[in-house]
Amino acid sequence: FEVLVLFGFGPFLSIGNCLHLVSTVGPHDSSSVMWSQVFLACAVLCVAVGAEFSRHGHEGHGAGIGEQRHVPLPSDMGGRRPSAAKPNFVLIQTDDQARWDMIAMNKTVRLLQNGGVSFTNYMVNTPICCPSRTEIFSGRYYHNVGAPNGTCMHANSEHWVFDPTSLFSTLQSNGYLTGVFGKVTNDQGGYFCRKKMADGMTMISSPCDYNNFYSTQYFVKLANGTKYVEKLDSKLPTTYQTSQIGNRSISWINDIAKSQKGTPFFAYLGPHAPHYPANPAPWQLDNIFAEIKAPRTPNWNVSCPDKHEMIADNPPLNDNATICLDHQHQVRLMSLRSVDDVIEAVYNTLQELDILQNTYIIFTSDHGYHLGQWRVPSSKQQPYDTDIFVTTLMRGPGIGAGSTVDSMVGNVDVAPTILDLAGIDVPKGMDGKSMAKLVVTEENDFYPKHDGGQTVDDVAATWRDAFLIEYKSVGHYDNTHATMWWSGKDFHGEMHHPPAAPCPTCPHWWLDGPSNTYRGLRLHNTTHNLLYAEFNPDWEFTNKTAVFHEYYDINKDPYQMTNIYGSTAADIQAALHEQLQTYATCAGGSEGGSCP
Repeated sequence: FEVLVLFGFGPFLSIGNCLHLVSTVGPHDSSSVMWSQVFLACAVLCVAVGAEFSRHGHEGHGAGIGEQRHVPLPSDMGGRRPSAAKPNFVLIQTDDQARWDMIAMNKTVRLLQNGGVSFTNYMVNTPICCPSRTEIFSGRYYHNVGAPNGTCMHANSEHWVFDPTSLFSTLQSNGYLTGVFGKVTNDQGGYFCRKKMADGMTMISSPCDYNNFYSTQYFVKLANGTKYVEKLDSKLPTTYQTSQIGNRSISWINDIAKSQKGTPFFAYLGPHAPHYPANPAPWQLDNIFAEIKAPRTPNWNVSCPDKHEMIADNPPLNDNATICLDHQHQVRLMSLRSVDDVIEAVYNTLQELDILQNTYIIFTSDHGYHLGQWRVPSSKQQPYDTDIFVTTLMRGPGIGAGSTVDSMVGNVDVAPTILDLAGIDVPKGMDGKSMAKLVVTEENDFYPKHDGGQTVDDVAATWRDAFLIEYKSVGHYDNTHATMWWSGKDFHGEMHHPPAAPCPTCPHWWLDGPSNTYRGLRLHNTTHNLLYAEFNPDWEFTNKTAVFHEYYDINKDPYQMTNIYGSTAADIQAALHEQLQTYATCAGGSEGGSCP
């Protein structure tokens, strides 16, 4: 029964909250819901919770691990008085989402793309989880967040998530309430659940094991400083992570909007979907995408002997691999249906609270994804467009409905943009640039439509025309790291194809390897549209020490199938290297703008 999602999370204390949450991100088949049962369940919940508090006072309730805590009263939900009018922000970041996956998110397209701006050339600096997420929260490039010697996929995520100049800390120190729900970075089990780190974050309610779509342990930090690990009943189907993230974030937004009206907030939601294993919600197991196959783009399952070694050596995808890729594409889409529901529920909540018009909503992913392109099965990490380009949408005050931005923007620009829109100086050291002047085209109460007479076209004309990409391989691994590939079992535990591997004679397809260590530029302007990359397993690029190069003319070769570096003139090769060197060694200056 849907209402059981509420058990184990203290702040839900009213029938109103209970009913609101049943109607947001849980099952939506109204014909199966008997509202008399819902009212009864909510009433029983409130009586039970009330009795628990009468017995234990401020010790809270339920199975908890760690410090004693109490359910927050309104005065506990934030420590600052309402400030001068500033916009609110909701940032939603999915995990491993390809641009073609938006076919599963019609609500998001309607609310955020049709109702806001879409970025046609939004890229990530590093196409793998931990570094990319570190970059979005720090506003810094890979080479400035610890690479190549960092601790989480070569980035020092723990440091930069909590650094005083990070997005969270900078917002909080400037009067914002900051709420964190879901996956932040891959090492959060350590800094949240073991170390209980929380600098810059007013409220945290995030899973310790984000890889488990039915995670039962959540790190919770309240505004009064209380921290604990909450344990859910694993027997309840409503431990489904995406809905937990949605319900917890919506409850917090409701609470602070009412108890601290006028105080600006920043809510971060990090659903794990559609990352493997991409479990769909238990109420959405009907495969409405059963007829959809993994995109058979022109570069799908093609031989590429002129690419770097890892890809050049991959054998053709066989029938089992093809079945696996099609199935994986379908379950990924299925898992995104719940994310789509969450986004709609957050939007409706903001509207009901009459704060939608004061709130910027940003939707993005940590990187893209490929599914068989260039004979590489299902992963990211490559310097190609499938992996570095991400669907990114934004709506809010002053943003025109259905508008587009074609400038070369990326994940390092998100933090500076949010801070700029909030009227906060961008901290020294951020490499990214504010996109605010590219997106605000209409009059509003928070950000000037034009700055000093400068139009959006003026800003676009002087914007960067290339974006830096950087990656150091996380090691040799192949398709067999995913159970589905070798067991033949789907998310139901049922066989959907014969077991493929491991066996001595079965083919393995590499997803990553030492040769896949690179830095590159994706350049697009009125005269050129290209991808240039230098590869070296030792991360040595100074003075052209790269051991391999790739160069693609995207206008002629949009699927990056023919490497033309060997036939390119020496002066062009040198110019490409010098431009890349400028990007790859830059660092943000006193105004956060010394990087291109």
